[in-house]
Amino acid sequence: MGMKSNARSGRRRARWCKSLGAVLIVSAVAGFSPATAATGAVEAKVRGVDVQATRWSAIDDFVEARLDGTGTPGAALAVIEGGRVVHERGFGVDGRGRAVTPDTPFLWGSVSKPVTGLAVMQLVEAGRVMLDAPVRTYLPWFRLADRGTSDRITVRQLLTNTSGIPTSASSEIGDRYDNAPGALSDAVRDLARIAPEAEPGESYAYSSAGYAVLGALVEEVSGQSFGAYLHENVLDPLGMDHAVATERDFDRERVPPGHRFLFGEPVPFDAPYDTSGVPAAHLGGSTRDLARLVLAELGGGRLDGRQVLSAAGIAETQRGQVDSDVDRFGLGWAVGTLEGTGERMVWKPGSLPGHDVMVVMLPDSDRAVIVAQNAFHLLRPEQFHDAAFGTARMLSGVTPGGGAAGPLASVVPWATAALAGVLVLGLLAPGLRLLPRQGRAPRPRSRRRIVVNTLVQVTASLTSAASLWWVLPAALGGSIESALLWLPDAGWGAVGVVAAALALAVQRTVLAVVDLRRSPGREGRPIG
Repeated sequence: MGMKSNARSGRRRARWCKSLGAVLIVSAVAGFSPATAATGAVEAKVRGVDVQATRWSAIDDFVEARLDGTGTPGAALAVIEGGRVVHERGFGVDGRGRAVTPDTPFLWGSVSKPVTGLAVMQLVEAGRVMLDAPVRTYLPWFRLADRGTSDRITVRQLLTNTSGIPTSASSEIGDRYDNAPGALSDAVRDLARIAPEAEPGESYAYSSAGYAVLGALVEEVSGQSFGAYLHENVLDPLGMDHAVATERDFDRERVPPGHRFLFGEPVPFDAPYDTSGVPAAHLGGSTRDLARLVLAELGGGRLDGRQVLSAAGIAETQRGQVDSDVDRFGLGWAVGTLEGTGERMVWKPGSLPGHDVMVVMLPDSDRAVIVAQNAFHLLRPEQFHDAAFGTARMLSGVTPGGGAAGPLASVVPWATAALAGVLVLGLLAPGLRLLPRQGRAPRPRSRRRIVVNTLVQVTASLTSAASLWWVLPAALGGSIESALLWLPDAGWGAVGVVAAALALAVQRTVLAVVDLRRSPGREGRPIG
């Protein structure tokens, strides 16, 4: 036994010596030593690290330039490749003046919707919900103003935004910052006064209100609050330890204020949490939390040995099922191609007053980009989303692109303020009558001229008031209240215009009556 062992050891030593000799011969012929070869390998590895560092530096510079372009005070970036986070970075400061890091929490806006879609699909796979069954099968009290339409809306139609619930319903029942028990179901019950704008399945209309209904459905079927269900079945299993799905989470994580814009300048906006809005817009957390969700989405519903949804279920949510106003839409995700590459893209933007989050997934190359920003402007969404789209294009080896901001965001606030100023000057103009006059007294105006001038001024004033009270909010897809929330400068400018216009109309009517009483009648005598 010992002799055989020694023989084997001798043969191994002989093979090793032959191998070493071969290496020495080849090294000599090539003009370098084994030490040189090792050094070359190290240098190649260093060069690889340098290339990666240059790559991330270029991406960081691009993102920072986009933040400067939008005036965003702070942001966080995460890049995923090959099933792991390969780059993350914080930029600027949060709403409390602290440096933003990958652990800084943000509110995710409509990125909440794919999470709600995942939760519904869990119930589908558990056999507790059917995608093509009417919603009222599981939520009997749900109804719109048209009860017959309510009976025909299916779960899938809510997920794909084809239920017929109008986009404007979101401002009717959303952004209420309600954290009382039953806040979500209370919001959904208020849809009973909303008329559908189309037959179920007939057309696409983006609807946060529809996702509120889905959240209420999850509560009804599971017997849990929506936030509790998410923690137990999605967030905690995925290790999203600092995710925000309840008011308690919001307070625990001390989510910093976001920023709205006043005449181009970012101003902190410290809004309360909104439990009634969680399924559509009020989930939150850090980019590290969100990266774990995205890793599970790219991994067929599996992360660190935990399966939150089958691979087939994930594929169904990421499959474009209807045409939307931008791309195709799945069960919470938008589905299209990345501009400049032709690569399949699954993506979702999410915005709230003060926050903007963007997720771009490229499933075929197992890559993703997450950008969270602590500011948003409703009239400049493309400029905010360029940071994520451009980063994804850079990962695919093409130029990032990105357009300059249009003039609308700057023009609208100043235009409403200027119009309000003009109307205020109109209110002050009659005071000129009280100033001392030199020379002859002004010639009395005819009654006809008084009536015509007054009608023109009152009509112009009321038209200005109506256009800004109804037309401007309608163009933005909401009410005057939502305009005040999302665009405070333009919103308050509109309120100023309406108040000044109404005051001017009343003033000019009163002055006209007074002037008519003072104007000469047919015989040249004052009336009265």
